[in-house]
Amino acid sequence: MIAVTGASGLLGRHLVDKLLEEGEQVIAVVRDGSARFPEGVLVRAADLMDSFALQEALKGVHAVVHCAALVSFNPRRRSEIMRVNVEGTRNLVNICLQERIPNLIQISSVSALGRKPGVLIREEDPWTDQYATDYATSKYLAELEVFRGAEEGLTVGLVNPSVILSGNPLHRSSGSLFDYVWRGRRFYTEGTFNYVDARDVSDAVYTLIRNPRPGERFILSAGNISYFDFFSRLARHWQKRTPSIRIPHALVTAFGFTEEIRCWLTGREPLVTRQSAAMTVRDFRYDNSKAMNILGVRYRTLDETVDWCCAQYAQHVSGNK
Repeated sequence: MIAVTGASGLLGRHLVDKLLEEGEQVIAVVRDGSARFPEGVLVRAADLMDSFALQEALKGVHAVVHCAALVSFNPRRRSEIMRVNVEGTRNLVNICLQERIPNLIQISSVSALGRKPGVLIREEDPWTDQYATDYATSKYLAELEVFRGAEEGLTVGLVNPSVILSGNPLHRSSGSLFDYVWRGRRFYTEGTFNYVDARDVSDAVYTLIRNPRPGERFILSAGNISYFDFFSRLARHWQKRTPSIRIPHALVTAFGFTEEIRCWLTGREPLVTRQSAAMTVRDFRYDNSKAMNILGVRYRTLDETVDWCCAQYAQHVSGNK
């Protein structure tokens, strides 16, 4: 059996579908045991911080794909980010060792490789905290926990995806990009982002399950695109208004600072923070050749991904009216 932590998340959902398509027995490990999955999926409720529940959830498993993580750029949630992403991964690694689970695949992030503008970043590059967000630091520290497990005898593999594109569910991760254009927003920022289709990530992970590459990690990134170009593609697909007003970097940063203050007073989650604002104006590039050469990854074209995501999003919106 293959267990997927964070199975109700953006990537987790697609990975569960991929494993079912391949005829695998799947255990969905989620915090909310009422989460609904396709027929045949065994749902087990466990929080990463609850070692006893997590150990029970992983009984009888021969591989674990660790998707669960807290993604946030809110500086007020730093301790929570570290607790979930670092301590939670530590707990999982320890249980895999105790239960003698032979294979653990960590869903990391390109941010865990460090960010160096103007340099092609590769898997073997040393970590740097330059431009690192709290989330990026937590994913790097989580990787150290995984490599520690490898030193103690656990077979591990890591994938480092860039922004994972999927049009569903809404308001989560990349879903907010689609939501932004669907609602006809007018503004865009400078800078670019790296992207990868959720289905391509699922395919690569399944390859690692079937053919482990102990101790190795793989960048998963199909390309790099400016926010304006990406928003324009979505707008054309849906015949929506294209964002046309560029916001200078200084204004984005100021807005992030204002949002942090507003949310500190109200207790709500900020739309933008200074950390997330800084990422929208940088240009980072990642070398994706290792995954292509070793795992045989063949990335879908951006047109294929956008068409699929837009159809997903529109279907979800129509189904929730």
